[in-house]
Amino acid sequence: MEEDYAGDVTVEEWRKLWKDGKTDFVNSEVCPMFSKHVDKMLNSREKVKRLFLFYGKVVEMKWLWDKGHEVVGVECGEEAIKDFFTENKIDYSIVEVPEVKGKLYKSDDGRIRLYCCDFYLFNSAVESDFEAVWDSGALNAVNLDDQEKYVNIIKSLIGNKCINLTVADELSVTCEKLRNWFNGGFKNYT
Repeated sequence: MEEDYAGDVTVEEWRKLWKDGKTDFVNSEVCPMFSKHVDKMLNSREKVKRLFLFYGKVVEMKWLWDKGHEVVGVECGEEAIKDFFTENKIDYSIVEVPEVKGKLYKSDDGRIRLYCCDFYLFNSAVESDFEAVWDSGALNAVNLDDQEKYVNIIKSLIGNKCINLTVADELSVTCEKLRNWFNGGFKNYT
C-alpha cells in the first residue's frame, strides 16, 4: 500500500485510495490461490451464493458470475464498484440502503449485488446464508484490533455448509488465530 497509509487505515482513507486511483494492490488476473482451491469452495454445487469482502474489482467475481453463481460483495470504495461494472460491460442499477448507510449496485439479472458501505455496518438483516466466502486479503487489510470483530461478522453471515477460503499472510493472521476464530471449522491449504 502507499507509504502514506502505513498502519491502521480508516474507511475514509480506503475510500480516498480508490478515489485517487492509488490501487496498486489491485490484481487484474485471477488469484492463483483461487484457481487452486475454487473447486473446494464450490464443492460441486451450482448457483452458489458467494460473499466477497473488500474485493475492489477482483476478476474472480466476474468468473463466478459467468459460471452462473450469485456474487455479493461489500466494498467501501465506490469507484471500485463502478469500475467493475463498467469494465465488464454489465448493466446495473443503484439503490440506497439505509440499513448500511450506503448503496447497492445490482446487476440487471440480480446475481451480482455489490454493497458500497462500511463493512462493520453490514449484517444478516441485509444479506445472509452465504454458501461460500472468498477472502483474498481482506482479513490481512483489516486493522489488527478489528480482526476478531471482522471474523464475528463473517460468522454471522454464513450458512451451515459455507466454505470460507481466506488467503492469510501469516504476519497479521496466523493459522492459530484462524483456528481459534473459526472454532475448529478450519483447514489449512497451501
